[in-house]
Amino acid sequence: MAGRLEDIALRVASIAVLLLFWWAAAAAINDSQVLPGPWAVAQTIVQDFGTPGPEGESAFFDIGITLARIFIAFAASMVAGIGIGLAMGLNRACERALLAVIPLMLTMPTILMVFLAIMWFGYSQAGALVAVMAVVTPFVAVNMFEGTRAMDKSLAQMGTTFRASRSLLLRKIYLPQLMPYIFSAFRYAFGQTWKIVALAETFGLKFGIGYMFFFWFQQFNIAQTLAWVMMFVILMLALEHLVFARLESRAFAWRSASSAQGGR
Repeated sequence: MAGRLEDIALRVASIAVLLLFWWAAAAAINDSQVLPGPWAVAQTIVQDFGTPGPEGESAFFDIGITLARIFIAFAASMVAGIGIGLAMGLNRACERALLAVIPLMLTMPTILMVFLAIMWFGYSQAGALVAVMAVVTPFVAVNMFEGTRAMDKSLAQMGTTFRASRSLLLRKIYLPQLMPYIFSAFRYAFGQTWKIVALAETFGLKFGIGYMFFFWFQQFNIAQTLAWVMMFVILMLALEHLVFARLESRAFAWRSASSAQGGR
């Protein structure tokens, strides 16, 4: 408990120091058109939630649109990547066929993939989805492939000897051993997804946080631009620490229990 409180205190202190530096820089420049202070940006954020924006919608609408795009693209990339990685790890023919293609996808620069998706699909939701899947799915697949290679094959052989079904092997033998690789891919995939979605919204989609950021950037309104950047960062940090970190701690709760029993 004391260690957890210490971690929280350190995180709060680091954020406070960052805000202090921001306030000091804004005070030194003394020009809100160049760098507004934290309080001015906070007031802008509150205003955006309470009043309609340039498209007649409040910040809640644009945040909801961005979250929907992120979760749809993230889920599709994870499902596809896990499926491809398992197929490569469990089937030699799939491994030989795909190992020549996936490295090519991994070398594709993210911003080029976003531009290509926009050129192919226009300013549509499909473009953002394709861009995310093209960048994220290969990494998830490689991570899962490495996980299957590192598995204890003797357990799978034992299950096969006792005529365990494919689904039982997947749930009881493969999945527990692959959980560290799944969560490693999970964090990377989510981090990449929200960056790519924001980039796609900035250059090719209407509505969403990225769209609003670019709109106010074009208006040279630095307070609004920083406000939308901060809203995006706060939202992603909240999801990371309040949702995904808790899911991971629950998924690996057995490790803590095992350590406690081993220490007795």
